[in-house]
Amino acid sequence: MQNPPGTTGHGWLVKVSSRIARPDPTACPTHLRTAVRPLLIADPPVPFRPAPLEDFGPGPLFAALDLWEHEGWPLGRVLEELRGTRGPFRGRGAPAHPALLAWTVKAFERYVSARDAEQHAAREAGLPATEPVRLGWSARTAKREAHDARGARQYEHTVWGRQYASVDGSVRDLWIPSLGRAKPDRVAAEKAAIAYVMAQGALTARRRRGTEPPESATYSYRLPDRVRVFDFGCADGSVTPLLDWGQTETRERFAADAALAFREAATGTGTQPGASCVECKAISGCASLRRTPGLWGAAPAAPTHSRRSVSAWDLRLHGECPAQYHLVRQLHLNDLTPENDGARRGRAVDAWLNERHEARPARGCRDLPVPDVSSIPTGFDLEAPLAGTAVRMMEEHRSLCPLNGIGPGEKVLVQHRVTAYVPELDIVVLAVPDLLHSYRGQWIWRETKTSARPLWEGRSLLRSYPQLALGVLLFAAGALDADPRRSWVEFELLREERGASRLERIDPGRPENVAEAREVIAELAQPLLSDTSYEPRTGRHCHSCQARTWCMPGTAYVADHPPASGPRPPAADVDHSANHGSCRV
Repeated sequence: MQNPPGTTGHGWLVKVSSRIARPDPTACPTHLRTAVRPLLIADPPVPFRPAPLEDFGPGPLFAALDLWEHEGWPLGRVLEELRGTRGPFRGRGAPAHPALLAWTVKAFERYVSARDAEQHAAREAGLPATEPVRLGWSARTAKREAHDARGARQYEHTVWGRQYASVDGSVRDLWIPSLGRAKPDRVAAEKAAIAYVMAQGALTARRRRGTEPPESATYSYRLPDRVRVFDFGCADGSVTPLLDWGQTETRERFAADAALAFREAATGTGTQPGASCVECKAISGCASLRRTPGLWGAAPAAPTHSRRSVSAWDLRLHGECPAQYHLVRQLHLNDLTPENDGARRGRAVDAWLNERHEARPARGCRDLPVPDVSSIPTGFDLEAPLAGTAVRMMEEHRSLCPLNGIGPGEKVLVQHRVTAYVPELDIVVLAVPDLLHSYRGQWIWRETKTSARPLWEGRSLLRSYPQLALGVLLFAAGALDADPRRSWVEFELLREERGASRLERIDPGRPENVAEAREVIAELAQPLLSDTSYEPRTGRHCHSCQARTWCMPGTAYVADHPPASGPRPPAADVDHSANHGSCRV
């Protein structure tokens, strides 16, 4: 296979981690095909820009576990080292945020306790103890003389996690940390991929990035009779046994569940701009990704970070508290604080809207059955008063639905990802409006929000809701293949009182709206892009912060400032699409 435009190097080595087998409908096929070929590089080369702070959440945890499991440090000494660290922890390249180190202390204690408990249970069941393994397992084929149909001559499979084996080699264990709770299960293809490496792999030293592996296949003098995989929840110490297989079952499961996923990753064609663009080697040659230089009028400057994505939700979180942005959005820490009622209600209404708007042929909600409590989608367990509020908001939407009276030839895109690239900043901009639809040659961008409060008249819509400002800029920059003079950005505010909901329209073709949108986004984006320390900034958002447990200033603020009551301007609104980089609230 030929190298995709924007890449150079060799494609004969295909190296896949078990994560590649995990289905991801938003992943770009070209990105996957280049990602599994480590000897392919970007053309022109992308300069290495070290992260100013540790950007891999489990990194310090793994370093602490190495001290305990491989260096023989007592538990107390490891904890003392973690608590006393100011900067990088034990060989990690970048300094760790103080809250990440505090999180690591708790995660380390929970891991040690969970691992000891599991080993005790295993001994009670008559299983041999498993000891830490310093090197990682990988399964590698011998290098062939000729390329196969996928353009490969050699394959390598890897796994990630904490690895253990019994002294006699009969049992191998893998513990995979999850940053929140332990996952109750993982998809069949991923489990089969993990088990294959554990059952067939050998201990392998890590190689430097871009170097070729040995030409020989991996060899282990003793393959295990049994492989076991556990998922560990760093936030609560929970443990889920994911699999316990022998050699025969592992081979059968790999052939049935994982092999096809790896073939598709190695041979995929076509492009799908989105979050994949952040790490894609082929970005310089991608014709599908819209370039939007000067999107918010930022002064050109040499980027100080590696390429990353930015959404309106990122901008809002960083504007409230840089530490919250770093810990929650970048490191994905989560203290498992339950969502408040407004967030739960908003997600339920959001899911109901998506279900109705995805129906084909497209119809306006005014022409569909009146919602009741049974209309609330499965999985949203709302108490009676909250469910009633959600239903009344659904009823309010019927008269405001953007699809009312829509013609048969119009396009309707629900939760459609809009992606743009700002080349001078090396930034991928991601936005996911609730609804995009055409109407007589126009394109309409609709954002919907539920609220117990009316719109605050003290600020403009663009400043109150940066996702609207970003929509205006993306229209104005041509990122949607639409004439901004024939397009609209709409904002729908749903309230429970009859007639209290609002629909506002913003014209992205008006210069004054574009100028204000640029000002709004620039004021939020420039501090984020130049930040290297992510200091905490306390405020009422601390009450709902998912990382407050490990943040000393945030914890002190909440103790000193009980939640206020009464009306107040919008601030920490809920992102109904958390963790996919969208610009929704």
